[in-house]
Parts: sequence; structure tokens; C-alpha cells
Amino acid sequence: MGIKDRFRKLATSVDDINDDRVRQRLVTLDLTPIGGADARVPLRIGGEIKRLRTVPRSGVPSLDVLITDGTGEIHAVFTGRRALGGIEPGRAVVIEGVARRERGELVILNPSYTLIAG
Repeated sequence: MGIKDRFRKLATSVDDINDDRVRQRLVTLDLTPIGGADARVPLRIGGEIKRLRTVPRSGVPSLDVLITDGTGEIHAVFTGRRALGGIEPGRAVVIEGVARRERGELVILNPSYTLIAG
């Protein structure tokens, strides 16, 4: 490893390293990058779960799952749920559904999901 490589490695932020790791984890799957996803079209998106929270939506508790793939973030909202088996931070997941924009962010309501091993 040369001195230029060492300086390049030191200049790379932790977020950039994490984004690269997530992209490499999902590279073999045929997925739409979140950063290039459009609203109101069917999507198949994958990434790691970054955050979970329970939020009220129209008076009903809903599970808001923030997913990132290194190119962007999307919210998967499961209405009427406070938890889902296997859905936890750091877990890789593939979701399918039609996204829409809410307050400038992509949201998919009640998507189908597949948990990714490893």
C-alpha cells in the first residue's frame, strides 16, 4: 500500500465506507437504487434497515422502517403494526411496492418484503 492509498483511506469518511459496504452487500441482487427511484412506479428496492420507530398514522399505530442502500433512503411504513418478526436495525431486506413522496421523502406503504440472510 502506497502513501497515496493511505492518505485516500484516511480522507474517507465513516459514512462513505458504510455506504460502500451496503452497496457491495446488495450488488448481486437485481434492485433499483434508492437514489434513482421514482415515485408512483413499481419498485424493487433493497438495503439495510437503519432505524425503526412506531408512529401514529391516521390514528393507527404504524411501524416506520428507514432503509438505506448507500445511494439514498426510503421509508417502508407498515400500518397497524408495532413490530414485524425479523425486522431489526442492521438487517438486509428487499421491499417491493409503489413509492410516493411525502414531505420530500420516498415512502412505500405496506410493501411486500423479503429478509436477506447474512
